[in-house]
Amino acid sequence: MLVRLSELPNREAALAGLEEIFFLSTLREDFTSAEERAAFFRAWTGWYVERAPDDVWFALDGDGAIIGYLTGCKDSAGAVDLARTIPKYEVFADRFAAFPAHLHVNVRPGFRDRGIGRALVERFAEDCRADGLPGLHLVTGVFARNVAFYQRAGFTAATQRGALLFLGRRMG
Repeated sequence: MLVRLSELPNREAALAGLEEIFFLSTLREDFTSAEERAAFFRAWTGWYVERAPDDVWFALDGDGAIIGYLTGCKDSAGAVDLARTIPKYEVFADRFAAFPAHLHVNVRPGFRDRGIGRALVERFAEDCRADGLPGLHLVTGVFARNVAFYQRAGFTAATQRGALLFLGRRMG
C-alpha cells in the first residue's frame, strides 16, 4: 500500500521508519557525533517532510510497517531553501525548466527488487502528470547501482557533470 505522509495517522512512527531506511541505504556510515548524523539526515529529508508532506510517499507492508519511501519536490527551481541545504543542488539548475520535479527513493533491504521502488516512483509521477508538469528528475552518481533501475523506470534524458548524473523523465 502507498500512503502520503500527510495521510498517515502516526507521523512520528512513519518518520522513524523513513530515518531507518535512509541510513540503511546511504553510503555514508561515519559521523563524528549524533548531532552530525542528525544534521546529515535533516539535510537530505527535512525540507521534504516539513515543506512538501503531500509529496512524501510511504510503501507499507501488509502489517503497516514502512518498507520504502519517496521524497519529492514539484518545483526544484523554486525550492530556494532546499538549494541551500543539499550539496551540489544547483549543478543541474539549467535542466529544471524541462524537468521541474525531483525525487529520492529508498526501499528497505530485503524488500528491494519487488517493484516497491518503481511503484513509489510511478505514484509520484502520476501526481506530477496530474499537475501538468512536463517532467521529473533525479541526480545520482555516474556509477551508482541505482542508474539501471531509474533507466528502466523511464529516466532516459541523461546529463553527466563530473561524477554526477542527472536523469530526467518526460511526462508527455
